[in-house]
Amino acid sequence: MARRSKPSIQALIDTIGPPVSSVPWSPRFTAQTLEVLPVGLSDGALFWMKPLHADSLRVGLPSSATPADVVLDVLKWYPLTPVVVHSTSWRHEEGRIILTYIAVVERPSALPADSLMITPLRRAEVARGEAMAAPTSIAVEAVLEHALRHLSWLVRDDPAVMKALSDWKAVLAGYQAEPFRALA
Repeated sequence: MARRSKPSIQALIDTIGPPVSSVPWSPRFTAQTLEVLPVGLSDGALFWMKPLHADSLRVGLPSSATPADVVLDVLKWYPLTPVVVHSTSWRHEEGRIILTYIAVVERPSALPADSLMITPLRRAEVARGEAMAAPTSIAVEAVLEHALRHLSWLVRDDPAVMKALSDWKAVLAGYQAEPFRALA
């Protein structure tokens, strides 16, 4: 039986395209990340849930997807029951855009093994940058603090959130929304 000759590299590139590492950005390429921060209230105290082996729950966000729908789909994986889902911030990190959603959920009776862990929520400093530059680093705790301040504003201003989170008003009272902080 005759041996087949190997095609040249150029012939392969012409047939299947260049290595992905040398392909310019494409609008179909997922270059953004969706960060979901599930939070809840139990016995008057706030908690949040994060993966056992990661700082926060993140998934890829294709450009064709609606972020809020992806958040709702992600919550079903665990399964978590959403009460309010709201985008709170975005940031640039390691060449990606991170779009963050806070997801207020009911306290789960159980979680799948090796998935999420429930962690008490503690206050944190909000990350601060310069007048013309973002902070050099933003920890997830700072993102949570910002998200809860945002939620504190919504629970007083947005009728739908006000109704859905009527039990949260007291616990969110200590979180002051950033745009109004200087006026207090």
